Amino acid sequence: MGGIMKRARKAYGLPFNPVTDVEKPPAPTASGDIEVFSPEEVMALVEAAASVQDAAIYLTAAFSGLRRGELIALRWRDVDVTGSTIRVRASYSDGALATPKSGKVRSVPMAPNVTEALTKLRQRPLWNADDDLVFVGRRTGTFLDGRALRRRYQDALDRAGLRRLRFHDLRHTFGTRVIAKADIRRVQEWMGHADVKTTMRYLHYTPRKDDAALVASAFDA
Repeated sequence: MGGIMKRARKAYGLPFNPVTDVEKPPAPTASGDIEVFSPEEVMALVEAAASVQDAAIYLTAAFSGLRRGELIALRWRDVDVTGSTIRVRASYSDGALATPKSGKVRSVPMAPNVTEALTKLRQRPLWNADDDLVFVGRRTGTFLDGRALRRRYQDALDRAGLRRLRFHDLRHTFGTRVIAKADIRRVQEWMGHADVKTTMRYLHYTPRKDDAALVASAFDA
């Protein structure tokens, strides 16, 4: 695919390769293992962010589970501080707006620290009206450049001394943390999974602290 797009750029004079911003899906493994951040690592990443906006986007990704395209498409009218929810209506990728991956609009709970970060971000002098994007291109107020975001994210990982996990692993972090506290159907709704089997991988990943005691009680005479 990369070679085809390079030839297309030369033939048609494209200014950039449109597929370079597409994040590769995780390679399937027999174990279904995934990599995630600890809460402490998330906060270290936030502290190492290059700007208030980057700090807010990392925190929102990890504590709300939004996909990168959903974060880029998010507008202030969909951030409900009073109701402590984020309404996910759209996703932005390859220069186009689309519905979220599941095809459905959904609401996601907003943790207090996400509320605080987004409230602070909205205090900026520009691009804070209801129809404005939450995470904007620094000079234009238009959609954030996903490639530039990825580069800044990797730089923040390096500054924080963290493993080079993918941006998408912030979403995995959300899934593995909340599955231990909420029922699987609720987590499915929050993450926008069309199939509950996708959500179940987080259930398998995260052992519950009372599992050992439960097994012991089953053998207690």
